[in-house]
This record gives sequence, structure tokens and C-alpha cells, in this order.
Amino acid sequence: MTDPSKEFVGRGKEMGELRAALEDSLAGKGRLVMLAGEPGIGKTRIAQELATLAEQRGARVLWGRCYEGEGAPPYWPWAQLLANYFQRKDPNQIIAELGPLATNVAEIVPEVRDKLPGLELPPPLEPEQARFRLFQSFASFLKNISQNKPLVLIVDDLHWADTTSLLFLEYLATELEQSHIMALGSYRDVDVSRRHPLSQTLGHLIREQLFKRVQLRGMSSEEVEQFIEIASETSVSSEVVDAVHSRTEGNPLFVTEVVRLLEQEGFVEGQSINSRIPEGIRDAIGRRLSGLSEDCNHALTTASVIGREFSLEQLEHLVETRSEDDLLQVLEEASDGYVIEEAQGSIGSYRFTHALIQQTLASELSTIRKVRIHARIAEVLEEIYGDSCEAHAEELAHHYGEAAVMIGPEKMAYYSLLAGQRALAAYAWEDAQVHFERGLGGEEGLDMNAQTAAMSSGLGYALAARGQHERAAINLKKAFTYYSESGDV
Repeated sequence: MTDPSKEFVGRGKEMGELRAALEDSLAGKGRLVMLAGEPGIGKTRIAQELATLAEQRGARVLWGRCYEGEGAPPYWPWAQLLANYFQRKDPNQIIAELGPLATNVAEIVPEVRDKLPGLELPPPLEPEQARFRLFQSFASFLKNISQNKPLVLIVDDLHWADTTSLLFLEYLATELEQSHIMALGSYRDVDVSRRHPLSQTLGHLIREQLFKRVQLRGMSSEEVEQFIEIASETSVSSEVVDAVHSRTEGNPLFVTEVVRLLEQEGFVEGQSINSRIPEGIRDAIGRRLSGLSEDCNHALTTASVIGREFSLEQLEHLVETRSEDDLLQVLEEASDGYVIEEAQGSIGSYRFTHALIQQTLASELSTIRKVRIHARIAEVLEEIYGDSCEAHAEELAHHYGEAAVMIGPEKMAYYSLLAGQRALAAYAWEDAQVHFERGLGGEEGLDMNAQTAAMSSGLGYALAARGQHERAAINLKKAFTYYSESGDV
């Protein structure tokens, strides 16, 4: 399998915005751009593409990355960025470039002091004044070196940045306008809640005219097709492309993992996408879920069995040990982590932000536990829907079907019949076939009664409409025989 990360697929609109910002910076109108998106969406990859373009245009590119764990020193991404710059400089070059700013810059870049061991300490000031001096010195140095060669500063994973690094970013934004500097930051928006330090920084930056945020979304179906063909070095059918796009929602990380799985299991045209979630995706999602509380994960796991969308009312019945206020609190926690979001146009309803998050949570349950939750969900939904259960027959049939091994097939068959009849009335032959076949359980020698005869009749109509006349005749004959023998004209 070709490594698709080495290829650059799509992102024409986003790259257009980055190119415009780069050209402004090269012309002396500095810019600050933020790349936002979920894990695996391609933030680093698009930053690499910009870096390549910037170097081709004669700019110097410096990278810094924030550290996820504890123990990183203050200003770590900025210190890392300049440490890389000074790495190949001899002491005389450093002194020539830094001049009187050296003592201040050395406070956050130890490599400067290592190469200039006799460097004096800056005179003491009040804390806020000292930090301002440091910010001013650091920004002045960056502006100075950008005059000879434009600068592109790239800082990855700002969602892990320490507060001081973010404060310097805010200061730098005020100094960029008349410079040859483009600053590009990336962050996972799913990790930035309202209380996150980066959220406050973004609130300050939004007031700067030179600031722009570029939101990275999933790739289009056409881009997914190109991605798959590059990765697999073969052409694929539209059915495979549509299935991969639907399953991954265009997330490049997820597309890569699904394609890798398909290749391992034999990449053949027309195959269905394996329902097992690739481990690379599971790891990426697991990191997000592990940041939530145990209570939150418990509620989300139950919700995942309901489906991608669920309501507060449903959870209240299913998680009976928690009050409504407690549930709202854990749902807000999940919403802040962008694991779920409020469903549009429906108060009190939620949906998982990605289908694979819901599937990952559900897959962690044992079979017996999942069956029990499905049974309870079905009972709860019947209670909630009351007289309007028929309008929700498809949903009820699904949950009773998943619970049939424990509570029997009666309710599943009843709601499958209703769901199939509703599908027939809407000319949804394919859906009707699925509902009737599920209700009949695929048993050839099933005893006929009024319910099974109705399902056989409905299945016959659905099959006939789809051109499967032989199977249609078999099922219609079963129903006709029952009606004839029972005297039901």
C-alpha cells in the first residue's frame, strides 16, 4: 500500500486561503492563520504542504510542536522553534543576529546561553514588565530576521500549549501586520472546550484583522476516491468509494485505516465495508474518550446502543441512577469534548459527532450487556412513544430484533411487519424487503399465521417490485395458501 500521507489530495479551497495569507506575508503584510479540525483530519499534512510552498517561494520555515504530557518548560513550542534555528549557527552569527536581544531571548531558548556561556542575565523587573520585555524581544528578533528572508512559523498541537506560550501568540499577533512573517497554528477543536486556555486566546485573536481561522472538514467523495486510488494503486468502483466515504465521513486518518483493512482482507470490487473498526481509528477515538469522566463514558456507552442520535428523555429512563441535572452535566462534558453535539431543530436531542465514536463505544460492551440494553431501550421507547409507536416501527423493530435472543421474537416480528408495510406504502421496496425478511427470521419452514402470512405477502410484493419474480412467487404462494385454507377471502 502506498503511503497516502506522502501525497496531497484535495484541499483546494483551504490551500487557496493559506496561499493568500502566505503571499500577503511575503509582501510585508504579516498574517496569523489557525488550522482547526478533529484528529486525523489532515492539519499537519496541509501545514507540510504550505511549508513546501513557502520554501519554494524563498521563505524560511521554522516548526514548533506543543507537548502533550506534563513536564515541558514554559514557551516550549517557541523555544523549540528557535532552537532549531540556532542549531547550525556559530556564536558569532548568534551575537550578530540577536545583538542586545540575546540576554532576553536566552531566557526561553537555552541553546543561546549554551553557545554564549558568558551572556549576562537581563536586569530584574516586575513580573509583568519582565514578561512584556521577553515578548517584545522575541517578537523583535523574529521580525528582524524576516527582513532578510521571510519567515513562516508553524506551531502544531496548540490544544496542548501552556498558557504562557498562548500569551506570547496573542502578543505576536499584534506585531505581525508590518512584517514578513506568517504564523500558522494548528489545534484539535474537539479538545478545546469553552474553559480551555486556547479558547480564551482565540477569543482575543478574533479581534485582529490579520487573523484567520481555516476549518478542516472531511474530504469530499471525489477526494476520497482519489485518496483510495493513490493508496491502493488501483481503480475502485463508485460503490466502494461511497461506502468508505459514508463510513469515514472523509476523515483522512479513518480513510487510511479502512483502506488498509480492506487491503489486508482482500481488496475486491463490490465488497462490503467490514463492520469491524480498524485499530488505528479505535486508538484515535479512544484517546478522546479517555479524557472524559467515568460517569460521562458510562452514559455515552448506553447512548451508543440507542444509535448515533439519542435524547435526554431516553437516557433518563436508561440511566436511572442519575438525576436529570447529573445527566445534563455529563452531556455538557461530552459536548465540550466534541464527542456529541445537540441535534439541530430538536431540543433535548443529541448526536455523536462521528459515527465511529458511537460504534467504538458500542463495541466495548459484551454481547449480553448489549442485548440487555437493547431490550430496555425498546421497552423505554414503547413507553415514550405510546399511541404513536407505529410511526416509530423501524426503530422499535431494530431494538427488539437485537434483543430477540433474550426476550423472544414476538415484538420484533410485530414491529418488522409494521415497518415493512410503511416501507411498501412509501415505495421503498429495498427497505420493505429488509423488514419482512427480518420479521420472518429467514426460516423456510416457518409456521404460517396471520402475521407471518402478511409478512410473506409483503415480502412477495417487495421482491416482485425489484424484479425477483421467482422468490416473489414463492412467498406470495405461501400467503395465498394460508389465506385460502383459513377462509380469509
